[in-house]
Amino acid sequence: MNTFKPNDKVVCIDATPIPIGAPNNTYQDFEFPDGYIKEGAVYNVEDVVTVQQSGESLYITGPYVLLNDRLVPWNGQRFRKVESNEERMKRKAEKANK
Repeated sequence: MNTFKPNDKVVCIDATPIPIGAPNNTYQDFEFPDGYIKEGAVYNVEDVVTVQQSGESLYITGPYVLLNDRLVPWNGQRFRKVESNEERMKRKAEKANK
């Protein structure tokens, strides 16, 4: 499970145009004024909130979502955290020491 925080870099892994964690809404209920997220694209996390229906949700730099003219976050399940080179090297060193 990802634990996101502001300023994390995330990569979109699911850009399917279906609502995730919005059981009472359809795709047509949402607006995407700056376009839709793109699979494989890297985004910066501006803020992280917990939404009852879907858990961790993200406000990202770039495309945003409106539902009934209100700004709503992207579902965190659509993204994975991008590891920095420093984090990757640290994890590799920990594996080597086991």
